[in-house]
Amino acid sequence: MRNTILLLPLLLACASDGFGKADARALQASEPDRDFCAEFAWYGDGECDDFCLSEDVDCGDAPDCRPTGCSGQICADGDLASTCEFLPEYACYQDLGICERQDDGACGWTETPELSECLNDPVPKPEPGECRRTGCSGELCAGEDLASACIALPEFACYGDFGVCERQDDGACGWTDSVELSECLSDPEPEPEPGECFPTGCSGQLCADESIATTCEFLPEYACYQELGICERQDDGACGWTDSVELSACLEEPEPEPEPEPEPGECRATGCSAHLCADEELASTCEFLPEYACYQSVGTCERQADGACGWTFTPELSACLEDAG
Repeated sequence: MRNTILLLPLLLACASDGFGKADARALQASEPDRDFCAEFAWYGDGECDDFCLSEDVDCGDAPDCRPTGCSGQICADGDLASTCEFLPEYACYQDLGICERQDDGACGWTETPELSECLNDPVPKPEPGECRRTGCSGELCAGEDLASACIALPEFACYGDFGVCERQDDGACGWTDSVELSECLSDPEPEPEPGECFPTGCSGQLCADESIATTCEFLPEYACYQELGICERQDDGACGWTDSVELSACLEEPEPEPEPEPEPGECRATGCSAHLCADEELASTCEFLPEYACYQSVGTCERQADGACGWTFTPELSACLEDAG
């Protein structure tokens, strides 16, 4: 009873014209679910109100609102995950929605007559066999609902913006060809700038501006590329090994006689890229790291003081590993 009596003057003040932010801050503890900032239009009024139920944009640089969710059906200032299905109303948000910060300070879809009309008049459930947009991102045209991988490709936006899904002359559902659709599909996102050239392939024997997978075997000439090769863009614009006297001489050297099979228990270089030292053949993952060239060029694989096989650390090996790291 005593608490009710003490709060009565504050409640009366709330109903009066003199109610202000200090009064709202005083009432915040007793009415934690009441959003005074929305009630009195204090969001975005140029003054930071730290007692608002939602974040006040005046209290700092709020992140931009943007469509998010698997099909872009949610408006928020952060990336949100959602289930991946394509509902008719999602097309309303994509075609007519304006995602921006609302009067209450939260992100949301701005209500417009066009958006409301679209949401209130959903696409009727198609009859069996009627052509309709389907797939995770509405990128397919078929007479039945189809599942597809949920990835965003540039051409999917073309179907959403210019595509007409209908039955074609051959009786199958498909996208009707149009000047706008053809132009959109033939003009993908701008070609990315050429990347930096770098050694790639399982043993670093290729020079390219993208990672390339190759079979994993170690040939003598691969050591030439690792030790003497310069991987850079050539005059024709493609990545390649720059020809040099040293590289040419190394590649022209006859293949050395194969080393005799080591006796059981003898320490030897092993692993996919000969980067391990052991007294038995070991399998390893096949990736090429810069330090592997150090073991191949200046490493000494021998039995160590503890009786185990290992790389003997010499000034040359230590310096090479430091540079590679």
